Amino acid sequence: MLWVYGGGFVTGERQMPAPAGLGYASVGSFFAHRGFIVIIPDYRLAPATIFPGAAEDVRDSVLWAIRNPEHLITPSTPSPDTDGIFLMGHSAGAVHAFSALVISETNETTVLLPNIAGIILHAGVHHFEDLEPDNIFYGIAAQHYGGAQNLKSSSSLGLLRGASDATIAALPRALLVVAEREPEWLLKMCNDFEEALEALTGKKPASLVAQGHNHLSPNWAVGTGQGEEWAEDVITWMRS
Repeated sequence: MLWVYGGGFVTGERQMPAPAGLGYASVGSFFAHRGFIVIIPDYRLAPATIFPGAAEDVRDSVLWAIRNPEHLITPSTPSPDTDGIFLMGHSAGAVHAFSALVISETNETTVLLPNIAGIILHAGVHHFEDLEPDNIFYGIAAQHYGGAQNLKSSSSLGLLRGASDATIAALPRALLVVAEREPEWLLKMCNDFEEALEALTGKKPASLVAQGHNHLSPNWAVGTGQGEEWAEDVITWMRS
């Protein structure tokens, strides 16, 4: 499993200073203790790097895993299954994860897509069509996408709508996750994306709600013994 953290496009790193560094390490540990090899890649941030830089970093991380399985061997996983990779991202990380699959139809995506067993998009910021320019996140997203004029075409929803029939047909099965206490505007974004994905693929994506959680709390709950049900449900879906 390759897990992509969020951070609003402009912040985030795999190994944060203590004590925050326990957060993402706990996500990796949680899934590793349930039998998954977990990769948490770093990616370049806006405004120093604009779209599609971060998505390319995620794509290249998956390609590295596919091409270098010998580096994933552990005593409990002597034969890593790089034909069955799950790609999971939270918030901006969900955007990068999805974008990595559809940014371009190249030799890289030809190799990538058949090896993805499923994609888990957790509270992704999938479009910006309903955000007013004075919304703080609108400005941040504009930095990531290289200007407000690119928000519509380069968002997850825009990329989905613009993808070729061949790319749509090759997309892996999807699980869409939101927290019970997400902001209303984010819930609408996720719902719009879910409807578009179903309309274009002809398949209704799986979905689940992380009960009792807000946008940030799900990842910080894993490993604590409380509020982990959403993650257990994700694992059930991956194994189904």
